[in-house]
Amino acid sequence: MQLTTIVAAFAATFAVFTGTHARGDFSHSCSNWFIENNHFLRATCGDGRGGQVNSALDLNAGIGIDPTKLVCRPNGNYAANGCAGCLIRTGAFMTCGCPGAVKIADLDECVANRGGLLAFV
Repeated sequence: MQLTTIVAAFAATFAVFTGTHARGDFSHSCSNWFIENNHFLRATCGDGRGGQVNSALDLNAGIGIDPTKLVCRPNGNYAANGCAGCLIRTGAFMTCGCPGAVKIADLDECVANRGGLLAFV
């Protein structure tokens, strides 16, 4: 049991120091997703008990702008910082017209399904 705890602690420390993060992969257990009002992700998600939940998530709270793309970032406020016309284009990829260029976010990197509710990773 103690070796398992040490291995888990090492893995968590490695992930923090290497900058890796877990994928949310909401698209694997949700359907009918779309962007509403430029920054709300809406989807129907499985609750893990055989049911379905209609859920919404304000993407401004977890996606921000980098020089070349949209990224997972707490309080990123991408829409408040000039990105507009945001839509799902292919799969779980969102495109937005942002200052300087069209930028893309892989929502599966940032968003998870937690018991039927959309949440940030």
